[in-house]
Amino acid sequence: MALIDASRRLAAELAGLVDKKVKVILADGRFYEGILAGFDHPSLNILLENAVDDKGSKYPKVIIKGERISEILTTEIPLFDPNDFREYIIREMRLPEHLVKIIPEARVVIVQGRYKVSEKGVEGTGPLAQTLYEFFQRYIEERKKLLQG
Repeated sequence: MALIDASRRLAAELAGLVDKKVKVILADGRFYEGILAGFDHPSLNILLENAVDDKGSKYPKVIIKGERISEILTTEIPLFDPNDFREYIIREMRLPEHLVKIIPEARVVIVQGRYKVSEKGVEGTGPLAQTLYEFFQRYIEERKKLLQG
């Protein structure tokens, strides 16, 4: 894997964590938990909202320099997995594989080049968009049951 591909993959993973709860462990052992609101690449400076530090102090916003970060841990398991959803709709809707593409960096599934499905739902209009939305809702419900045990 080329260095550029690895860097792009890291940025895509971080982008997938935006608006999710994370735990950021600093090089000195202290940590913050909060919602990842943004980051810059490649310095990995990050912005947390509604953050709580290891002493229990609360902050509406915290900007952490990338050089101070030791680890970023996810504390939420994502309900939407683009690869899994692609396989789900190919199987359940009996769609030809070539009509269902994934954009991994954006964590998006593109159906027939017109409809975009992400963790936020379905973008597009028409009967197929409505059908995709119904399958999306079913998929999310199944994932919730699976992840809750």
